[in-house]
Amino acid sequence: MSARIVPGQGETSSVRYRGGKGEPLLLLHGFSACADSWGPVLPALERHHEVVAVTYPGHMGGGPIPPGFPHTIAASVDLAEREMDLGGWDKMHIVGNSLGGWLAIELARRGRAKSVVAISPGGGWVRDSREALRLEKLFRNIKTSLHVGGPIAPVLARFATTRRVALGRIVARPEQLSRAEAQMMITASWRCDVFDDVVRALRREVEPALLHPLPCPIRLVWGTRDRILPMSRYSHHWRNVLPGAEFVELSGLGHVPMFDDREAVARSILEVTAREGHGAEATALAS
Repeated sequence: MSARIVPGQGETSSVRYRGGKGEPLLLLHGFSACADSWGPVLPALERHHEVVAVTYPGHMGGGPIPPGFPHTIAASVDLAEREMDLGGWDKMHIVGNSLGGWLAIELARRGRAKSVVAISPGGGWVRDSREALRLEKLFRNIKTSLHVGGPIAPVLARFATTRRVALGRIVARPEQLSRAEAQMMITASWRCDVFDDVVRALRREVEPALLHPLPCPIRLVWGTRDRILPMSRYSHHWRNVLPGAEFVELSGLGHVPMFDDREAVARSILEVTAREGHGAEATALAS
């Protein structure tokens, strides 16, 4: 992906990648990741869409966080809407992973989405619940490990065994990662300037509210080997507040499944965008 990263469209743009032709498709990455996390699925998506990938402020490769930013979901969705306005997009197909999945659903709530595919979306917990407290503790443990692992990311990325130790919670098949992919994933988390701010904000964030009827088609996609947001613990709230959404399980895949099975993830996206698009083939395969 790095060979085709584009500079921001103006001083405040978060766009880091734009390519392909067709109806616009916005890609929103997970917490402490970056636009490069979509690299494995870009070729398949670009055959059907103009693909736009952003990197959030405060994340590796992104711009600075706005002064006084409150680190709430509502404020983050405000930034996403502003990005769409800068690009001249009233509505887009939106795909998000983890935090990006939560943002994608909230953009749909505001009427900005033609369709949404939310891959292991964050937000599937009730404030102060066991699930919320578990996640806060997990992220703090990850941050501690990054103090050691971040500076030696090139070494950890070199061998399949160390990739599994460093990234086994993020992807189900870390041995499949290239050295460059593994180093990118470790380094992105290490260089996430807002890591601590976001983790602290988790405690204050209000859980997603009911969204019914759906403003657009929404598909929830979950890897059955997700160790960050296990499906058995974090999918129920979303199913309750999105009663009209589709639910698709990806067998054996992890929290960032693009690196486990790019074809399955791309297919899960294109099946939805093709149904809602114009001129796309509903039987498009992500081969």
